[in-house]
Amino acid sequence: MDIKDLFLALTFAVKFQPEKTLIKKLYNSCENFIEIFTSNKNNFKPQIADEEHEKINRLKTEVKRTVIDELKNSLKEKETKFIAYCEKEYPQKLKNISDSPLGLFYKGNLSNLNSLKHIAIVGTRSATNYGINITKKLSSLLSEQNIVIVSGLASGIDTGAHLGAVKSGKTAAVVGTGVDYVFPSENKPLAHDITTNGGLILSEYIPETQASPWNFPQRNRIISALSDAVIVIEGDLQSGAMITARFAIKQDKPLFALPGPIDSIQSNGPNILIKSKVAELLTSVDDILEKIGESRQIKFDLEDKNEKVSGLSEKEKQVYSALSSEPKNFDVLSYELEMEIQDLLKLLSMLELKSIIEKSSEGKYLRL
Repeated sequence: MDIKDLFLALTFAVKFQPEKTLIKKLYNSCENFIEIFTSNKNNFKPQIADEEHEKINRLKTEVKRTVIDELKNSLKEKETKFIAYCEKEYPQKLKNISDSPLGLFYKGNLSNLNSLKHIAIVGTRSATNYGINITKKLSSLLSEQNIVIVSGLASGIDTGAHLGAVKSGKTAAVVGTGVDYVFPSENKPLAHDITTNGGLILSEYIPETQASPWNFPQRNRIISALSDAVIVIEGDLQSGAMITARFAIKQDKPLFALPGPIDSIQSNGPNILIKSKVAELLTSVDDILEKIGESRQIKFDLEDKNEKVSGLSEKEKQVYSALSSEPKNFDVLSYELEMEIQDLLKLLSMLELKSIIEKSSEGKYLRL
């Protein structure tokens, strides 16, 4: 058994964080690391504390039970690869945190992890249309600059972050399940696009691990650790995005947040981060690039420059201007514009036909 195979076996065997810490300590200090877990002898060099013997003996038993070829064949069948803590390709940024994984399971292109800058974009699953649109635009701009967008493949903001970057292949999804299990299931096509376009899906959890509430907060430390900066788009005070923000603060990562309406629960997290001065106000891509050591100038324009809009009639422009990416009730729209119902209905229908607004399932109207 070589050292990578040993780390693979240990990754399946480890149940608790103290065991991971002990394994990395032994790897970094012991010349006979492989022998510790494969030999029947107990003459460790250096000497191991008595309280650590029990942990090592349990792991040793598990390693001996492991048929490593079966494990490797199983990974191959699942089209899943493994990178061990001991390998040079293992992300150096992860080695900088105390609770780094013993190894990572992955699908896709691993080469960008150590060669390109990474920026995490995170937020709530219950995202607003405004938040998703900003996320897509931001991730698209950054990925076009050869920067990898990191997120968690969850619904809402995470999905928007990956969608904005997937065409360039510059996106990495850190999941809270096995890489062979996509959660939520509606993101299976997106996961396929990520890996086939040169992106990456990775996890510290063994294959076939299903979604568990405890896994997602844990994986957020990896999202932050892999990134050179973290951006919080939307999220309540108790959201996973705020957990990622706390990891970013702990790991001394530059943190940015998108401000939002004070009456929106999804703006509570970003607004408090900005107010408490632990995050910078997100207004410019240039500010983000400067923080990660890039000097490029990119305009982050949130205004609509759609050519279709410039060709509208004055009344159509008036209706379009009254809408946003947040759905608006017809009665509210009619009151604001002071238009006759039939006239407004006609204008809305024309804008729908021109594919620049849409009617939501609740009967409200919003910009595309």
